[in-house]
Amino acid sequence: MCMAAKCGVHYMAVKSISSFYHFLSQAFTFTHQTLRGHKLREIKMADNNSANQTSSAEMVECNQDLLTQILLHFPVKSLLKSRCVSKRWLSLISDPQFAAKISHLNVNLGPSGLYFYGSPFGFLNFDTNHNMLKVPSLSFLNVTGIEILQSCNGLLLLLCSFSSDNDSGFTYCVCNPTTKNFVTVPLPNATANRSIAGINLAFDPSKSTHYKVICVLMNNMQYPNLNEIEHLVSPTYQIEIFSSENKAWTDSGGPFEAPHYTDFEHGVFCNGAIHWLSPTDVSLYFDVETESLKTMAMPRIKTGGPSGYWSSQRFPYFGQCAGCLHLIEVDSISKPRFHILEMKPDHSHWCDKYSVNLNNVASEFPEIARRYMDEFPTLALNNVEEIEVQYYAYSILSVVIGEKDEDVEVVMVIPGKIISHNPRLNTSKLLSSWRASNVYDCMQYKWYNVFHYVESLATL
Repeated sequence: MCMAAKCGVHYMAVKSISSFYHFLSQAFTFTHQTLRGHKLREIKMADNNSANQTSSAEMVECNQDLLTQILLHFPVKSLLKSRCVSKRWLSLISDPQFAAKISHLNVNLGPSGLYFYGSPFGFLNFDTNHNMLKVPSLSFLNVTGIEILQSCNGLLLLLCSFSSDNDSGFTYCVCNPTTKNFVTVPLPNATANRSIAGINLAFDPSKSTHYKVICVLMNNMQYPNLNEIEHLVSPTYQIEIFSSENKAWTDSGGPFEAPHYTDFEHGVFCNGAIHWLSPTDVSLYFDVETESLKTMAMPRIKTGGPSGYWSSQRFPYFGQCAGCLHLIEVDSISKPRFHILEMKPDHSHWCDKYSVNLNNVASEFPEIARRYMDEFPTLALNNVEEIEVQYYAYSILSVVIGEKDEDVEVVMVIPGKIISHNPRLNTSKLLSSWRASNVYDCMQYKWYNVFHYVESLATL
């Protein structure tokens, strides 16, 4: 449990000096026990003793290191509120070095909510106390259009369009929606012969305060006469990297070929690498630190379909949470069970991590289990097959991992609802209503239309 929650303080609403001292004495007690250990020393303070409270608070205020250690245990939402306590607290919390320390501590922090792609943006709040988390609006960008391309450890990569009397166009931005800071990123070096195949964000606060933008450019092939082409030639690609440290695009390596239909547009950053899926037995990942391109094996098809290929319906989810790269495998929407695979840290293979039984979900939310006669009643012949469950209507939005082994939630959209299911505890719960109750709408929503919102003080 976080320190602020332990002390019963989530927002610093300081109404008087006495309440300020009372809070600091509680924070001091907990932090001293945490840092020194309960067995070494336990400080007992009477909360109703104003003199002791004042003494403790003054001790904290006079000790910069101790105050820093206390604030580092605050959740980000409380730190943002705590900036109004005093000028000293404002200066400390706004310090880039402090932001780097707390970002390093929260590097594998799970999301507080989800952004949904669309206009206007939807937002799903994971916080059970809805007064704690306000919808993190992006209106501070002051642009005419926004498309979220990627979320990465608290930062968002955006494609922003702008229009004025004198000019119009688009630009890339990296922003921190928590602090409402943003910077623009110059356009990659695309030309008539090189088009953008995908652009991704890489930010690992455990290693650096700087972020990088990874752009994959496709070298457009020129065919003077299509009739002269005897066989299909695979295009080549080039990686360019923009670093927030040197503010420039640079080539990384040379041209390379990729497995057919590699999805460079929806890369996933996890454990220092950008991962791209391909509908073959092999996919690619790019180690950002060493700037090396490598391959990772994909699960082989078990039944049906051509050997070595899969469809987008077979893998309806590819994402990461808390440093774990996940892939969900679905054989058929008519089957009641699917598996959540997790990639080994060394990229050697996928392992079967969780299994979800949709019949258990249907016991709480029967609308997920469908019959074709529900959608086409005029075609029903009232035979035995038509009264049985024939398929399951859902899309997988995210897999959220907590601190404990049983803290895992699969977030899904079903007709009219957004729900979560815990495959460890075999429990399901309602998170929110959904914008439409029709089957087609919920089954067409994709994982890459959803983006994690992670509270962060990371500076840009």
